[in-house]
Amino acid sequence: MFKKYFKLKCGDQNFCRLYLPNKNSKDIPIIIYCHGWTKPILGGGRMVGGAPKAVRNLAIKNNIGFLSFDQFGEYKTWGDNRYFTHARWGEGVKNAYDYIVSSGISKDGLIGCFGISSGTTAAFRMEQKYQQLAFNVSVATAISNNIINPGGPRQFYLDNKQLLDNGGLVKYCSKKISKLFFEDDDKNLCIEHMEKVKCPTLFLQGSLDNDRRKQDALDGYNLLKENGVYTEYFYVEGGGHGLEQKANLCAEKTIDFVKRVLEK
Repeated sequence: MFKKYFKLKCGDQNFCRLYLPNKNSKDIPIIIYCHGWTKPILGGGRMVGGAPKAVRNLAIKNNIGFLSFDQFGEYKTWGDNRYFTHARWGEGVKNAYDYIVSSGISKDGLIGCFGISSGTTAAFRMEQKYQQLAFNVSVATAISNNIINPGGPRQFYLDNKQLLDNGGLVKYCSKKISKLFFEDDDKNLCIEHMEKVKCPTLFLQGSLDNDRRKQDALDGYNLLKENGVYTEYFYVEGGGHGLEQKANLCAEKTIDFVKRVLEK
């Protein structure tokens, strides 16, 4: 396996890790890994084990590349979280996508995403704006207003409205963020724009995950089915939020789905 660590020369702050079957791999499928919110000590896109690592390893065995990157405000980017929004994370996916195409490693029609938790938000945001993904695998789907806590960003904003309206910051899932984040989510919730998703999508949902993620996965699946988009749903018994307990099964389902939709 060939590994390359780098920062993109254009686009937002980032730090990328590219894994290829060999150094000269060209025109092969690529999976872009979109991580969710993480505690600073873990680092955003770092390969720390679990399902992402299992997906990467099985992808390489099947001549599929894997790109992991730190989204804005995580690990080696440390972008100022006053300017953090999910729209920015969606643009980060687009930046990674454009790098893959311009480098000749892959091309349109072969590049998709594997996202976990709010990383699924980033993947869906990219697809809803650009409609370029060849596939999307969504684990612990986060597409509604119920991201992170009951009531979600909208309620959290109302609870802190005076402070945020006056330019203050609030701590939300380990990040000190501004009104920008809440304004963006209020206008661009993925679940309200699912008609813009055109790529084949697989929802992998753990039985041990919280009810908000379970509902989002079912809602996303049903909405895409209604819109005529090829979509699959698989309920993983014994799987937690990131399917870390079922990493190998997650990898098998992901790679099987990617290979099947690319062969169609």
